[in-house]
Amino acid sequence: MLNTPINIGTAHPDYVDSLRQAGFDPLIASTSNRLDLIGEATENLLILIEANKVSRLELKNCVDQCVSLNIPVFALVDENKIADLGSISGLTDFVVHPFTSEEIVTRVKRAIGPDVNRDVQDLVRVGDLSINPSNYEVTVAGRNVNLRYKEYELLLLMAMNPGRVYSRDQLLEHVWGYDYLGGTRTVDVHVRRLRSKIDDRDHQFVETVWNVGYRFKESANNLTQTHHGSKESTK
Repeated sequence: MLNTPINIGTAHPDYVDSLRQAGFDPLIASTSNRLDLIGEATENLLILIEANKVSRLELKNCVDQCVSLNIPVFALVDENKIADLGSISGLTDFVVHPFTSEEIVTRVKRAIGPDVNRDVQDLVRVGDLSINPSNYEVTVAGRNVNLRYKEYELLLLMAMNPGRVYSRDQLLEHVWGYDYLGGTRTVDVHVRRLRSKIDDRDHQFVETVWNVGYRFKESANNLTQTHHGSKESTK
């Protein structure tokens, strides 16, 4: 973890401290100019942008840079400015002023943290790919794969339903929630990152279905699922 939050703009120690206590490394940003100074992102780093204090262009630049760095980014916004977020692709989530520390910690955990209420508890295997939902461990031919939470959610959903084609809108609804304001580019970005981590010369798991979306390659001969619940339940 970072020793202290990196504050760019106005910090709010109450929710910053609460996020730190919950295990996150919050960065308050009102400009993208110094985001490149944070170096390699830590596992629990997240960016909070005071959307009311920046222009739409600056907000877009901040979000785009966070997406390129694979860092979750949250907008803090007044209710009358929510509509402005509709054109900003890549936001992890947003929180509406006024909010409590408890609310923002809960929304951050819901968006990027493990869901302790998940029903899926058993091992999922597809060929050389193994997913352990009880500890979020993913391996390919014995190689450990380090995924961010949304990448893991995408993988688990598709691996448990091999052969099924999901549109980008369906993946947004399943993984990000029906109220997510980001566009389908978010799905493409996360699938590209997922592929870069699980695919190699001998393994290609996720197929693109042109003009539709994505599907996990069906392999009936080597598919093993010990999960006995609903296949489509990933939340």
